[in-house]
Amino acid sequence: MGTTATRHLTAEELLDIQHDTGFSLARIDYLYGHYQALDRDSDDQVLRSELLRVPPVAAHPLAEHMVDTMLHPSLGFRHFLRGLANFRRSEPLDRKLASTLRLFDEDGDGLLSAEQSHALVARLPVTRREMRALRWRLNQVLAEKDLLDSTDVAHITMGLDLEQSLSLRFL
Repeated sequence: MGTTATRHLTAEELLDIQHDTGFSLARIDYLYGHYQALDRDSDDQVLRSELLRVPPVAAHPLAEHMVDTMLHPSLGFRHFLRGLANFRRSEPLDRKLASTLRLFDEDGDGLLSAEQSHALVARLPVTRREMRALRWRLNQVLAEKDLLDSTDVAHITMGLDLEQSLSLRFL
């Protein structure tokens, strides 16, 4: 094979990573090359700012939240890929939305407060018209309950084409 990842990872490791994350071997190789190219601090740790420069991360509309919640502190290449796998293009929208909820769920209880819900909605890549509709639906849901779950997030974002905009883009 001769690609970056195949020179540094065993065939068994590659297949295990592929099974664990759903990424193709070509994507694993691409991401491995970017991960290995990151500058390291003196403790061989990947810095937050370095993760934000990886092209598929940098192009994601929720990059900072993704890095802060799923990628940093970095626990190695597999940890990096597991975090990114939540936003693979082939990942179903409901799973992407659940992952998006986790990005804004500061206490990890699977629920968003009104403040966290507004922060999530404000960061979604939508048009002004769609944003008005999102805020209206969000306020309707918040009038009935204090905390939102992934079903509520799916309801609020219903009708929007978030499938692709929440997916990683490989340049």
